[in-house]
Amino acid sequence: MVEKARSDNVGDSVRNVLWAYLSFFSTKGLNLVSIVILAWYLEPAEFGTMAICLAILGYFEILSQFGMGTALISTREKVEETASAVLLCGMLFSSILAGSIWLSARSIADWYGDPLLGDLLPVIAIALMVQALTNVNANFLVRELRLKAKLVPDVLRGLTKGLVSILLAVLGYGVWSLVLGYLCGAIVGAIALWIIRPWWPTRRPDLATLKYIAHFGAHLIGAETINATPRLLDNLLVGKVLGASALGLYSLAYRIPELGIKSLINVAGFVLHPVMSKIQSDSEALKSYYYGALKYCALLMFGTGAAIAVLAEPLVYVLYPPKWYAMIVPMQLLAIAFAVGTINIVPGNLLKALSRTDLMFKISLINLPFFLVLLWLAVPHGIVAVAFIQVILAIIQFLSHYLFLKSRLDISAHRTFSALMPGAVCAVSASVVAMIAQSLLSTDSNLIQLVVATAAFGAAFFVSVRITAPEVFQQIAQRWIHKAGRA
Repeated sequence: MVEKARSDNVGDSVRNVLWAYLSFFSTKGLNLVSIVILAWYLEPAEFGTMAICLAILGYFEILSQFGMGTALISTREKVEETASAVLLCGMLFSSILAGSIWLSARSIADWYGDPLLGDLLPVIAIALMVQALTNVNANFLVRELRLKAKLVPDVLRGLTKGLVSILLAVLGYGVWSLVLGYLCGAIVGAIALWIIRPWWPTRRPDLATLKYIAHFGAHLIGAETINATPRLLDNLLVGKVLGASALGLYSLAYRIPELGIKSLINVAGFVLHPVMSKIQSDSEALKSYYYGALKYCALLMFGTGAAIAVLAEPLVYVLYPPKWYAMIVPMQLLAIAFAVGTINIVPGNLLKALSRTDLMFKISLINLPFFLVLLWLAVPHGIVAVAFIQVILAIIQFLSHYLFLKSRLDISAHRTFSALMPGAVCAVSASVVAMIAQSLLSTDSNLIQLVVATAAFGAAFFVSVRITAPEVFQQIAQRWIHKAGRA
């Protein structure tokens, strides 16, 4: 019975991961297409200015959400009261934080020596309040595992953002094309969310519900703010120390790893958290699910990270003009950092499902000095050094998560290592084959090199997975047979 329940949970997770990944991939794919087009019209400094805006907004978004959406997904009772509390508090926090950005925009612009920031930040801050209006709607879709329905607003958001940005860039609006495209995408996405998953507050939140989301969110907000430091503080420091042009190169080096790997992190979080929350009372089923999730996440994410690192050079040469070629090495390092860092999504969601956000906060506090010191030391040495430090920080985050889970939740070192090994072996094997294929080519065509290396990597990875994790193919075959039988 336990094994059947575990199989059902894994099956539900696989289906929902596919829909969630399609949703996120579509959005980020549209974003990447628009970025590639925009890279031919805009300068690195303009992307750098936008990156500063997004880094500042990123911290404020975490604060405005206060972990409340996660609390709504986790709660098992008083769902409507919790949803009303999330909306009320979200609107209040977002309004206060947006006001803070408006008041401090000129000071931030002076600190960076970029007067344009004083005009851009108040406009992009409006997105905070727009997102707060549909935070409940979005989290209800995740809670209900209706990730197929979430595809429409996500795609509309990405499509609107890209089309508006491209149109304005072609018309010569510079960095304003990025800011206005971002805001228009947020508005269209919010409208679509409200249509697809309509919700109105029907019950007034009581004091106990407000205390619940405050207690749940207090530790989570601290953990998420600290954990966001490697991906946000680096942008702020690079922009200040190295300038907007260097930050523009660094921010675009993020884009392809973000599409391929970070999207998997977010998608896995959409699925892992609600599923783990459902089985939180069954410790054995939860641990079995944890190791299985760790294994499949490693297979997907290690493989994707290795592919991006190996293919980065021909990919950049094919997609971007020469002014962007300096981002190749940072992209390779960031792909590795993302791939290593992704394994933290599984223990992180386990702690959320168990409502142990206090442990998440403690782990983050331990990591914070490493984040601050290492990034501060790396920035003066250029964006390659900053990207390399991201690899080190990802390893530190994994080790700290593992040590806490080992001591507090009886997570096995052997089973953890066994879960990660197939992904690592497949990634390394496929990378070696792809690099050999590239070295044997006699053509100077970057497109041909990209196609051949991609094919070699894909074939080698497929064979490696077949050897190291044959159950993946067995489960896929069983699911197709089951689906054919029902038809």
